[in-house]
Amino acid sequence: MKRLSSRPRLQVSWRQRGHSLRVLLAGVAAACLLVSCEDTPSPEGTPEPAAGLEKTVTRGPVSATITVDKKGLSIAERLSLTLQLRAHEDYEVELPAFGEKLEQFGIVDYRTAEPKLVGENEVENGRTYVLEPFLSGEYKIPPMTVRFWKKTDAETVHELETEELTITVASLLPEDKEGLQIADIAGPVAIPRESKVWLWGVGGGSLLLTILVVFLVTHLRGRRREEAEAAIPAHELAFSALERLVADDLIEAGQVELFYVRLSAVLRRYIECRFGLHAPERTTEEFLSELGGAACFGADRPLRPGHQGLLRDFLTHCDLVKFAKHGPTTAEIQQAFDTCKAFIIETAETDD
Repeated sequence: MKRLSSRPRLQVSWRQRGHSLRVLLAGVAAACLLVSCEDTPSPEGTPEPAAGLEKTVTRGPVSATITVDKKGLSIAERLSLTLQLRAHEDYEVELPAFGEKLEQFGIVDYRTAEPKLVGENEVENGRTYVLEPFLSGEYKIPPMTVRFWKKTDAETVHELETEELTITVASLLPEDKEGLQIADIAGPVAIPRESKVWLWGVGGGSLLLTILVVFLVTHLRGRRREEAEAAIPAHELAFSALERLVADDLIEAGQVELFYVRLSAVLRRYIECRFGLHAPERTTEEFLSELGGAACFGADRPLRPGHQGLLRDFLTHCDLVKFAKHGPTTAEIQQAFDTCKAFIIETAETDD
């Protein structure tokens, strides 16, 4: 808990400095007694800051270095991935296709570096992605293939593969949601009144206590609101978000990219809330393929094998619009919206 501080100033005269010193000490003691508390532990499931990963592979005159800024993050955080290539100036090097091997992530942003001379007769270029995970779990980024050839012999093409990277994404949901309990607000502490000098301490302490109570009440209301939202079925929350998206009429306003950002966010939040995913031992691709069996979540409305391809196509289309400046037609926009809505309907909870 962040400690709050709001102390009143004391007006003292030189003739009363001894008496006022006792007043000041008493006030500080009372304020500390009223507001002292233990530090609140970090929320369960939030990972500690983790160092990044860097792996380099060299073949002949070409080296490829793949780097991520962190090897563990929460589902609310973003990951920066950089592929840097260095080759002798007599060779041409080809970057992997846009988004290759990154289908498990949403591409928030990217930047392709211009080739530049480094070292002795070497050229360096690369590409950086800003990624966000869709689900919690263990992500394995497969090796990326880099093609290169000598400028005087374009027919002979060589390949170099980067090393596999493993990234762990933690859910924001606690492991035991049923065990959540909200502690009662602590009552005020009685302070014995031995003399009027305590008025300064009581006044300062009361002010601090008031601020503390307001903070706790606001915090608890927010927690109760979150629990109330958690009691609402995930598909109803998603449909409400889709209704707000339609009401904002972003397409008519020409804000197509913003429309796709919000549309893909609706589906990502629905997946997290609907399935309460905790799968640290499996990659997202493996987890989605296993959802085809009803044994994963019971027989209510499990994901079918076809949903994995539908989800991948939908997210790829959204990334093309958001980051590759693809201009979708009216039919494509309607199809993307209908695909999102159909996915939610087909996987929604039922009362059966």
